[in-house]
Amino acid sequence: MPAPVACPNSKPLPTESVAPDTAPIAAAPSKSSHFCRVKALLSAAEAITSDLIRWRRHLHQHPEPSFEEWETQAYLLSELQSIPDLRLRTAVGTGIIADLITDERGPWIALRADIDALPIQEKAERPYRSLKPGYMHACGHDAHTAMLLGAVHVLARHRSQWRGAIRFIFQPGEEKSPGGASLLIAAGALDEVPIQAIWGLHVTPQLPVGTVGLRAGAFMAASDEIHIRLSGKGGHAAYPHLTSDPIAVGAYILTYLQMVVSRASDPRSPTVLSFGSFHAGTAPNIIPTHAEITGTLRTFDEAWRKRSHDLITRIVQENAALWGLNAQIQFMPGYPVLYNDPTLTRHTQDWLSTLLGAEHIKELPLWLSSEDFAFYSQKVPACFIRLGTAGEAPDTHRPVHTPDFDIDEGALPIGTAVLSHVAMRALEHFGS
Repeated sequence: MPAPVACPNSKPLPTESVAPDTAPIAAAPSKSSHFCRVKALLSAAEAITSDLIRWRRHLHQHPEPSFEEWETQAYLLSELQSIPDLRLRTAVGTGIIADLITDERGPWIALRADIDALPIQEKAERPYRSLKPGYMHACGHDAHTAMLLGAVHVLARHRSQWRGAIRFIFQPGEEKSPGGASLLIAAGALDEVPIQAIWGLHVTPQLPVGTVGLRAGAFMAASDEIHIRLSGKGGHAAYPHLTSDPIAVGAYILTYLQMVVSRASDPRSPTVLSFGSFHAGTAPNIIPTHAEITGTLRTFDEAWRKRSHDLITRIVQENAALWGLNAQIQFMPGYPVLYNDPTLTRHTQDWLSTLLGAEHIKELPLWLSSEDFAFYSQKVPACFIRLGTAGEAPDTHRPVHTPDFDIDEGALPIGTAVLSHVAMRALEHFGS
C-alpha cells in the first residue's frame, strides 16, 4: 500500500466505532481533490486493521458449510448493528442484505462477499485455526467477509462524501450448487432496488499483497457436471460376444468425446472436458451389466455451452446404441460464465490505479475455475476483482481449496480500501 501522504483536513478512521459524519453531502469532488480523498480512504482502512484481523480470525475459527452459516450470520449481524442508519435484513436463510443510503433515489450499486466454508480439515497449526473438525475457510471467504464488513464501516464514516445508495450482500452458499447468488437474485436482491452495477472481490495467492488483478469480458468458466450410466448385458469375460460390454464401450465413448474439444469447439474459446470417475464391475472375469461415468465441462461461451450439451448427448447415446447398450446422460448445470463488463472493468482499473498505482494493477488470464458471482454478471454490469494475498509466509502461497491455505493479513486493509474506493467512485460516475 502506498505510504500515507498528508492532505488538508483529512482524518483517519479511529479503530473504535464512531458516529457517521453528519455534514451535508458534498458535491462531486474535483480531480484535484481525488488524491486527498484516496489517502483518507487508505488511512481509514489502515486504522481499522486490528478490527479486520479480529473479524477475519473469528470467522476462520468458526467455519460453516454452504447454506448452514447460522453462527456466521449472527456474528455479522452483531457487528453490523452498531452502524447507525444501516438498513439490515436477513435473506435466503443465512444471508444478509445491508443498505447504506444517503439518497434513496440513487444511484444504487452493490458490493458482495461470500460467507461459507469448505469441508476440508485444516492441517496447519495456527492460533486462529478452525475449531470445527472437517471444515475450514480454505477459499478466503473469511477474508472477503471481513473486508466487506470493513467497507461498511469506512463508507458509513465517510457518507458525507458520496451520494446514492450502496447494497452490501453477505452471500451464503457460493461453494454449493445452485449457488447463493442465484437464490438472492430469485429473491429480488438486484431488482427490488435499481442496482446499476455490482462488484465482488476474491483473494488469490497468485498475486503479492498490494496488487489486484482484473480481466475484461469473459473471465471465469461456466461449469457443468456430466453423469453417464451405460446399461447392457453382462456375462462371462470369456464370452464377450454374448454381452454388451459397458466398460469397452464406455472407454471408447470417453476417447471419442475428446473430439468435442479438438474438432467441434472454436479454439479461440477454451473448452475443457475431463472425466474423473469410471465405475464398473466387481471381478476380473465378469463383464458387468452397467458402468457409471462422471465428468466436468468448462466453457467460456454460453451458446457453445448449450450446443456442446447436445453434441455430447448424441455421441454417448448413438455409440451406446450401436453396441447394444442403453445410455442415460444427465447434465447438472453449475455456474455460468463470469463476465466482467468491459466498460465497468475499464473504469474500475482506472479507479484502482489512482488508489494503488497503475503498476499494482495486473491483467489476468482466463480462469478455468468457476464462481457463482457469475449469476450477478448475467443480470447487471459486474466486475470481479482478484486481490493479491501472497506474502512472506509459505502458506500464503498455497493454492485455495487446500488444507494449509492462508493469506497475508496485510491484504485486509487494502481490500477494504479497494471496495470503499470503487463504491465512492462508482456512485460519483453513475450520478454524474
